[in-house]
Amino acid sequence: MLRWRKLPKPLDGKSILIILFSSNFIGIACARSLHYQFYVWYYHTLPVLFFSTKLPVPLLMLMLGCIELCWNTYPSTVLSSSVLQLCHLIGVVALLLPPRTDKRKVS
Repeated sequence: MLRWRKLPKPLDGKSILIILFSSNFIGIACARSLHYQFYVWYYHTLPVLFFSTKLPVPLLMLMLGCIELCWNTYPSTVLSSSVLQLCHLIGVVALLLPPRTDKRKVS
């Protein structure tokens, strides 16, 4: 006898975008070395990712500013690399937690 299972709800565009951007961000956060070319194509995904988490807005803005400052420090220093890794770590942990449920716009 066949039993029909209820099909899962299809993913919406926002969910697909968050999945793709998250996998890209985790790859950057775990990379052994970073190059300025990486910054060009991952920087524009950060606001979408960070504002989909439950982190407070002032912390999100601080993280975006620190990431910008770290990438614009040439040559990189121990401090700029450490701050960048800390921001990446906070971002990855925030993405692993349940997403924001309120109706605040992501874009």
